[in-house]
Amino acid sequence: MQSRDISVIVPVYNVEAYLDRCLESIINQDSSNYEVIIVDDGSTDNSGKIADSYSKKYTFITTIHKKNAGLGFARNTGLEYAKGKYILFVDSDDYIETNMLSVLYEAAKKNDADVCYSDFLRDYGDEVVKNNHLQELGGVYEGPDIQDKIIPWMIGGSPNDKFDDILGWGVWKALYSNEVIKKNGVKFHSEREMISEDIIFQLDFLKFTSCAVIVEGSYYHYCLRKGSLSAEYRSDRLEKNAYLYEQELKRLKSMGILEQTKIRADRMLLAASRVNIRMSAASQKFRESLQTIKKYEDNETYSTALEHYPVKHLPFKQRVFACFLKHKMTLLVYLVSLLYVRKSSR
Repeated sequence: MQSRDISVIVPVYNVEAYLDRCLESIINQDSSNYEVIIVDDGSTDNSGKIADSYSKKYTFITTIHKKNAGLGFARNTGLEYAKGKYILFVDSDDYIETNMLSVLYEAAKKNDADVCYSDFLRDYGDEVVKNNHLQELGGVYEGPDIQDKIIPWMIGGSPNDKFDDILGWGVWKALYSNEVIKKNGVKFHSEREMISEDIIFQLDFLKFTSCAVIVEGSYYHYCLRKGSLSAEYRSDRLEKNAYLYEQELKRLKSMGILEQTKIRADRMLLAASRVNIRMSAASQKFRESLQTIKKYEDNETYSTALEHYPVKHLPFKQRVFACFLKHKMTLLVYLVSLLYVRKSSR
């Protein structure tokens, strides 16, 4: 017997400047029957102390301290303690609207759904922008719809779609059935291994899902900083994105839906190359950035994905970038990337 409707899992690592905002948004929900599990992943700042102060003040909040092992494993620790019927993941530098729990829970409960997705808000501090990717997709999806619609939307956009992603990979904008997770041993992999633990969790979870709901509205504040591309550049993204792509294809093949979804995975792989090359242009010296681009041009995983991709159907800016990368026009790839960086940082 579940003792709570929802378990909110909050992984924490060195976020003392944002943790109060996050936790206050959770304790001020218009719902009451939920618990909060804070997992302090070996913070070296005051995050652990802040978390402990909330646990002492509120009986429905529990803080767990563990050795640092990364976001994915911190979420797994939270899952071990979760008693709620549904799980919500909230990253500790983000925050949620006061009605997020009630809206998603009522929709999930009404339809006996295994998962309930919502849209989110891109929060830049001085500006909040609604994502609105899901505004026309609201509804209940059962049986074959999971493989025919939900999973393809989760993987990414088709060549004709305006956006690279549709549902988006992030686990933090949805409620997930705790029973499905525990019964099938669904867990997070390490983001240190494959750059993004979220999409693999989503696929592993959806494999056992019989009903999914998409609700209208945006309730999760995904917090970003404008002009932060240079701070996010990592030299290992090429290999780790390629490995993640291979793991996606492996799972899609096991589900028997690789043929109809691979082109969506290809688009997200190309999006990953575009983002990382932009980061390179923003932070590396000219020659170093050119070398980064050449690595993408010569990498078999990326070049194979580009070889047969219908680039002509992509939105104009993406089409230009993909054409330059496909034909190994290194300097032009660099210039369009640098132009984007300078425009976005204004």
